[in-house]
Amino acid sequence: MQIKPLLMLSPMLVVQSAFGHAPDEATGIAWNFAPEVVLPLLLTVSAYASGIRHLQGRIVSRSHCFAFTLGILALVIALMSPLDLLAGVLFSAHMTQHLLLMLIAPPLLVLGRIELALLWALPLPLRRVIGHGWRKAAGLRFVAGLLSRPVSVWLLASAAMWFWHIPGPYAWAFYNPIIHILEHLSFLLTFLAFWALALRPISRDKSGHGVALMLLITFAMESALLGALLVFAGHPFYAVHMEEVSRQLPQFLADLSALQDQQLAGLIMWVPAGMVQLVAPIAVFADWLSVSQNRRLGSVES
Repeated sequence: MQIKPLLMLSPMLVVQSAFGHAPDEATGIAWNFAPEVVLPLLLTVSAYASGIRHLQGRIVSRSHCFAFTLGILALVIALMSPLDLLAGVLFSAHMTQHLLLMLIAPPLLVLGRIELALLWALPLPLRRVIGHGWRKAAGLRFVAGLLSRPVSVWLLASAAMWFWHIPGPYAWAFYNPIIHILEHLSFLLTFLAFWALALRPISRDKSGHGVALMLLITFAMESALLGALLVFAGHPFYAVHMEEVSRQLPQFLADLSALQDQQLAGLIMWVPAGMVQLVAPIAVFADWLSVSQNRRLGSVES
């Protein structure tokens, strides 16, 4: 029962994968079935399904599987839906794509316990080899511990967000497909680490609430600042979209200027993204209060 939603994703990822972008004749809008997008998603879904099958309902529950499924669907929307093609024309669509890769897919994948399921997808001998090698690799463990500290995670996530929204690196990724893939990977990986810490109090060991709140609140302030810069700018920052915004647009967006497109992107970062960044701290704080209350009740009863 747990793997049915996951297996239902596979046909959606496979269908027409050999055809790349398949435009709709009426609108010119296309779905992206490029192999470099479809294959990693398909492999991830297959490995996750294999992992939870080996776990046999332990640790990874139905709710975890549901969260993972929603996370994969967020990646499908960001990377395969017509949003991907529209992101090549509108900065606001590109910003929506980035937010899906930073604020929607990563927390859902973290809540889906993706790391445990993928680990258990590996054969037992390989898991033993990895575990043995990890215990012996003191230097690697030190680097991993350093990179997983809250300050390091916050710096890496912040650097990824700001760097790729500087006009120069943005244009670099816009015109270079390989750099564009690296941009998306940097968002996904750094924010998987970010949300793993931010959601740890809720999804793991009921500790670290203060650290999680600091991560969430300070990053929300950063993204609000970036949104404000985009909304109140007197001119468009991104020359690539100044060149593209008048072409390939749906009819209802035909009169949108490059500056209006940029301001819309800033509003998207303020309102929908702000809702995610408001709900997450509230959930962590509510869990903190619940844990504190339970501990007080336990100490009174004892």
